[in-house]
Amino acid sequence: MKTKKYLPLITIILLLVSGFLRTLFNLSVHFSEFYTLKIAPLFRIPLSLLTYPFPFSVFESVVLIFSLFVLMTLLSGVKIVLDKILRLKKRSYFKVYLKIVLYSISFAFIIFVFSFEASYKRNSIDKNIGLEKVEMNKENISLALDIVLDEIEIIKDEIDFTPYRESVLPLSFNELKKEMMYCTDKANDKYNYLQEFSSPAKPIAFSAPLAYTGISGIYGFLTGEANINTVFSDYTIPFTMAHEYSHQRGIGPENEAEFSAFLICLESDVPYVRYSAYSQVAVTLANLLYEYDENLFYEKLFSFPDLLYYDIVISAKNYEEYSKTVVDEVASSINNAYLISNGDEGVISYSLSSELYVSYLLKGVN
Repeated sequence: MKTKKYLPLITIILLLVSGFLRTLFNLSVHFSEFYTLKIAPLFRIPLSLLTYPFPFSVFESVVLIFSLFVLMTLLSGVKIVLDKILRLKKRSYFKVYLKIVLYSISFAFIIFVFSFEASYKRNSIDKNIGLEKVEMNKENISLALDIVLDEIEIIKDEIDFTPYRESVLPLSFNELKKEMMYCTDKANDKYNYLQEFSSPAKPIAFSAPLAYTGISGIYGFLTGEANINTVFSDYTIPFTMAHEYSHQRGIGPENEAEFSAFLICLESDVPYVRYSAYSQVAVTLANLLYEYDENLFYEKLFSFPDLLYYDIVISAKNYEEYSKTVVDEVASSINNAYLISNGDEGVISYSLSSELYVSYLLKGVN
């Protein structure tokens, strides 16, 4: 009874504190930086430790259970309307379901603010690692793309590849998650821009249905878990995992998490992991180059190593069944709204990582 009595008051107090914290995050980058690295881990680490022992994604389970309660709330609401129309007097659990949903949303918001929101307001990753940005033009983009393609040429013979099929990841999921955690630590030792603690990534059980949303990975801030969609092509998975580890350890904006994933993958001694990073960067830069100069884009496209060319083509063909669906469009819209609400650029922010890639790749050239 006491819990029932004080729960509304506790919730209101925590929501007010969350609002105060959000204001501080917006007012001070330095406070957000300090909070991300020193205070937020006090909330993120316990969440990760609580969910670490479970072999499955607790975040995925939480989302499914919450969705069930939302559905039950809607159905019980419809039942109330029908009962009134038919003048039936039956017991309804609508208020119970509604309270569960509202409290769930409130505490999800509180956990987000306390554990992750400052990650969007901290110093940008280029400032934290001392990276000077270069001018974005077709010459610099083309030069950066050449560097990436040269790196792929160097390592392609070390990768299991046969023409007309995709390349194969030489590590199991368990081996890969350990490798990527090790690489994340190495990247942080070199650049010192992440919090110290992380927990192993987990595969998403409903990867195939989730693929229809276009989501390849999710950082579950509610549980501190990095969740990976295993349906997508092997060559994308190490980069995706590094991306979610970046979120888990304090990087909020998507373009910065993309760039952080690139830095993390480059620390690996496994050629395929480095290839995963270079392949994703090559696609991003090639797409950007198309906007600047179509002729130069096609010139570069014809110089792609066979390994990369077939991975891209076959992956795109396999992905056709998941793309261009209503679910994909709705999920993209929701993701876009979420990113913008946190001061990000929306889904376009994923491609904004190209400026960071070009600056990094050319730092020893220009």
